[in-house]
Amino acid sequence: MTLETDLVCLKALPLFQGMPAPRLKLLALMGEKLHFAPGELLIDPGDWSEGVFVILSGEVEFAGPRSTGEALRFQKDTGSIIGDVSLLSGHRFLGTVTAKTPVSALRIPKDLFFELLQTVPEFGLAVCRDLAGRVHRLVTAVLREEEAFS
Repeated sequence: MTLETDLVCLKALPLFQGMPAPRLKLLALMGEKLHFAPGELLIDPGDWSEGVFVILSGEVEFAGPRSTGEALRFQKDTGSIIGDVSLLSGHRFLGTVTAKTPVSALRIPKDLFFELLQTVPEFGLAVCRDLAGRVHRLVTAVLREEEAFS
């Protein structure tokens, strides 16, 4: 992809829609563009986060063990951010993240991610909204599961 193509792709993602053009260009230049084939591992359990992945295209699957022995699985697709929870919390990854389809991703290094959070309020707010949406979906799923066993 060219820089212009990368910028168009990033601008289309909700996470970056409010980001000023110079910061978006910095992100496109400093982020590492990666490609993963179906079945290829993006994240291994126990790894420390050295940055976050933004899925530019494709679909990934999270898998983690449950106390029942079976794996809990869920998918994320284009526009999703991965690794931010581990990075922000300072905890290791709990499960694996694998490409389900061909995936194009932008890896934002830890230092750049934190700089953007501190200097671009629109980006910080977009990350907060994304996290809040995921927490809401998680709580909803947990409550529904508890209701099913009550």
